[in-house]
Amino acid sequence: MDKLQNLQETALQTITHVLESAAFIFTDSLDNQEKPRPETWDAQGVSLRFSGDPSGVYHMWVGSGFSCFVAANMLGIDPDSADARDKGLDALKEILNMIVGNFITAAFGTTQVFELGLPAPADRALMEKHMNAPNAVWLQAEGNPVLFVVEIGHD
Repeated sequence: MDKLQNLQETALQTITHVLESAAFIFTDSLDNQEKPRPETWDAQGVSLRFSGDPSGVYHMWVGSGFSCFVAANMLGIDPDSADARDKGLDALKEILNMIVGNFITAAFGTTQVFELGLPAPADRALMEKHMNAPNAVWLQAEGNPVLFVVEIGHD
């Protein structure tokens, strides 16, 4: 298995594990024909940089309504509530933080030291590039497309 494929498999395993255990969200693969089109996908993204050996940045893109669902599941509130809408972006940031922490340990071991940055909203201009990235991990979560991209070697 080549290094990129190995990282993608590790990413897939950590993503599904964290979504299931922290937010009670179950995932499935997403067929190519089910992927949204960039011009019609009302997605929001969050990114988290990590530094160490290697350094990189991890991105997550979800449909705008999905963040309310994540917040509701994590906080035990109604997904249609104002609280879920208000806390949606923070819930995505927290989920990404957990995913990245699990990913770097699984991918690079426990002996290396990494520093995690703070999760932040992703630049929407990157979304289309990420949608077509060869290292993109696409999943379907509760009927919503979700996209994850790990860029290694970016500080």
